[in-house]
Amino acid sequence: MMLTLKAARVNCNLTILEASNILGVNKDSLSRIERNSTKISRSLSKKMSKLYQIPEEHLFFGDIKDFPLIKTVRK
Repeated sequence: MMLTLKAARVNCNLTILEASNILGVNKDSLSRIERNSTKISRSLSKKMSKLYQIPEEHLFFGDIKDFPLIKTVRK
């Protein structure tokens, strides 16, 4: 199962300000990263994985618009 970075942060009960302080990035930068993480460094992705206690392969790194969504089809 894949989680967005924002979902992983929220699941850890961290605010964007708390997470940004721990990760050493500006909260506005973290907000942008949560929307599009295509260009983040390997070290930051590792820090996020460790902080959120989720293996990197279960975190979605990319443009949030490309995150696979399950759509309900109405009959």
